[in-house]
Amino acid sequence: MIVKKLKIPESILQLEALLRRLPSNHSKFPLVKKELNMKLAGYQGEKNLLFPLSFIDDKKYSILHDLRLSDGNHYFQIDVLILSKKFALLLEVKNYAGELYFDTEFHQLIRKKEESTSALPYPLTQLKRIEF
Repeated sequence: MIVKKLKIPESILQLEALLRRLPSNHSKFPLVKKELNMKLAGYQGEKNLLFPLSFIDDKKYSILHDLRLSDGNHYFQIDVLILSKKFALLLEVKNYAGELYFDTEFHQLIRKKEESTSALPYPLTQLKRIEF
């Protein structure tokens, strides 16, 4: 059963509102647009997961989307948490375009897209921080 449904994040709504009010020639416009596009890509990745998750037996599993929790000292975010009587499964959703290389030695994700290469945060490090 879906206990907490996926909904559009407030940060996307805020960035969209800001872009509507910000003149296109403003010095921060490209930065805000880039941030919005990154957040939209992440949200789209989570939406793409809804179809495969719909096949999960809702009598045996509970699904919670976009959780913000605290360990007592810090807050952390979980994209999807699937709970059963026997386990808890954390899903960290990424929606990257291009060719991806997981560098286990330096703990980074390298993306090759067209002619450019960029280092991205290593998803396994993020999961290690929040696993319980």
